[in-house]
Amino acid sequence: MSTFVRTQEIEHEIGDHGQLTLRVTSPDVEMRSTDGRVARVRATFEIRAASDADADEIFDRIRFRVKEGPGSLEVSEPRDGSAGIGSLMRTFSGSDKVDASVAVEAPIGCGVHCDGVSADLTATGFQGSQHYRTVSGDLVLEDVGGELRVRGVSGDISLRASAALSTLEVNTVSGDVSAVAPHVGQLRVVTVSGDVELETSLGDGPGHRIETVSGDVSLGVGGDLTLEVRGLSTDVDVRLPHRAEGSRDRRRYVIGGGGPDILFSSMSGDIEVRTARRGVATP
Repeated sequence: MSTFVRTQEIEHEIGDHGQLTLRVTSPDVEMRSTDGRVARVRATFEIRAASDADADEIFDRIRFRVKEGPGSLEVSEPRDGSAGIGSLMRTFSGSDKVDASVAVEAPIGCGVHCDGVSADLTATGFQGSQHYRTVSGDLVLEDVGGELRVRGVSGDISLRASAALSTLEVNTVSGDVSAVAPHVGQLRVVTVSGDVELETSLGDGPGHRIETVSGDVSLGVGGDLTLEVRGLSTDVDVRLPHRAEGSRDRRRYVIGGGGPDILFSSMSGDIEVRTARRGVATP
C-alpha cells in the first residue's frame, strides 16, 4: 500500500454577511476569517491504496458534497447509509484507508454553522452569528465576537473573544468549558459533568443562567453582580465584597452594589466568584 494525496478545493462568493455551513465526520477542521467576500474550503485526503487508479476511485467516492446559493455555501460529506467518510472507507477494505483535514477561509462577518463528529475544530476571527456542534472532538474558538451558540459531547471547549458577545449559549455533556470575553449580553451555560471557567462582564436585561448536574463553576467578573444559587449540595465561595441572603437551598449574594442577575443551579456542583484576571470590560 502507498499513500496518495488528493485535494478538493471549493470557492464561492457569499458576501460580507452570507452563510457558511460545514458538516464533517472525522476530519479535523481549521477555520479562519478573512476580509474578503469569498468562502474557500480546501479538503486534503491522504489515501492509502494499491495504485493511483485505486486512489482516484476512492477520492471520487469521498469528495465533499457542495451546495451553492445566493449568499450561501454548504459543504458536507458524502453519505453511505447513516455514516460518512469512515463508513465509505470500510466498503473498500476492513479498515480505514483515508486521513482527511479541512481548511476554511470565510468572511469575518459571515454566519457560520459547523457540525463535527470525531473531529477537532478550531475557528479564529469570526464576528458574526456562529453555531458550533461537536461530538467526541475538542473545540477552540479564538479572537471571536458576535453571537455564539455551542454544543459539545465528550469534548472540551475553549473560547477567547476579542469583542463583546451579544449572546453566549453553551451546552455540554462530559466536557470542560473555558471562556473569556470582554462582555456578554445574554449568557446561558448548561453542563452535565463538565467544569466551567468563565471570565466576563455581564449585560443588564433578562437573567443569565448557569446550570450543572455535577460540574463546578469558577466565575471571574468585571463588575457588580447579583448571584442566586439553587442547590442543597452546592458550596459557594464568593471572594469579593458581598452580602448574603436567603436559605440553604436558595441563596442570594449581592456582590458590590448589585448588578446583573445570574442564576446558578446545580445538583452537586460548586461555584466560586472572583475578580476576573483576563481581558474583561469593567464599568
